Amino acid sequence: MPNQQNSEIENLAEKLLNNTITPEEFKQLENWYAEVPVEAPVWNLQDKDKSQLQQRLFNSITEKMKSGRVKKLRWKYFAAAASLVAISTIGILLWQYNNQEDQIVQHVETSTSGKITKVHLPDHSIVWLKGNSRLNYPSKFSDSTRNVVLQGEALFEVAKDKMHPFVIQTGKYVARVLGTSFNINENAQTFKLTVLTGKVAVSSAQKDAQLAAPVIVTPGNEFEALNSTQPARVVVAAVANKALILHGTEYDMNFESVAFDEVKQRIERKFNVQIVADKALYANCAISADLTDQSLETTLKLVSSSINAKFSINKDQITLTGGGDCN
Repeated sequence: MPNQQNSEIENLAEKLLNNTITPEEFKQLENWYAEVPVEAPVWNLQDKDKSQLQQRLFNSITEKMKSGRVKKLRWKYFAAAASLVAISTIGILLWQYNNQEDQIVQHVETSTSGKITKVHLPDHSIVWLKGNSRLNYPSKFSDSTRNVVLQGEALFEVAKDKMHPFVIQTGKYVARVLGTSFNINENAQTFKLTVLTGKVAVSSAQKDAQLAAPVIVTPGNEFEALNSTQPARVVVAAVANKALILHGTEYDMNFESVAFDEVKQRIERKFNVQIVADKALYANCAISADLTDQSLETTLKLVSSSINAKFSINKDQITLTGGGDCN
């Protein structure tokens, strides 16, 4: 029986290593791992420091040598050492399997001509990719800055975070913000950045480029570099440009006496959430609020306050209760 169990454990360990293990098989392997003798320096599945396992292995073997047990039972010692290696190896594999979600993976989103692709970033920023564009971003922002790479055109609504600047590398320029909304349109020949809210610092990606120092662009203005023969400059953005920039996106959330149900649908589309609410209870409610460039939580606070309701968030589902009538 022990040999049969060892064979089964080896088979499960190999599946774990090859990433072909099923949830049921993983549970079986995890149960076996939890049942190893107490003398073994077992890997703590919740412990993320592998050096601690190595230290426990070393301490265990050292204690056996000091006690003289190795001299008397040398063959058992080597068998135990082999078992420890197997146990610790599987422990590390189990730890890696359980912590796959912590690994940072690079994502790529693209859009095609005539279509807009909406991207929700891990920091809750929203990006609308336009035309033939490409956005590279990590599955998790872990550095002191939130870094993405853009090729083409996109409207950014960046989540506010003063401790972690948002940095966009695009073509010959780099845009750096803390929390704002703006549009970038770049190609091999031209670059244009139009700021809607907040401030954006634009700098050259290359040391020998035209900009000697970062340029600060404020709302209603745009930074443009149209060709290599003319210097880059900041100009007032044309009013018509804003309509073009916002077309096909859910960025504009300014409501003036708009029925609750329509506001609810707009919020759902923008943030990719589902709002559960008593339709009859809020049928007479109208919303007047500018929710543009606001986070989901702030949006819900403003809406629920206007109809005297309360809200709760459970992943992608929001529940509204109380209030209503609005007569």
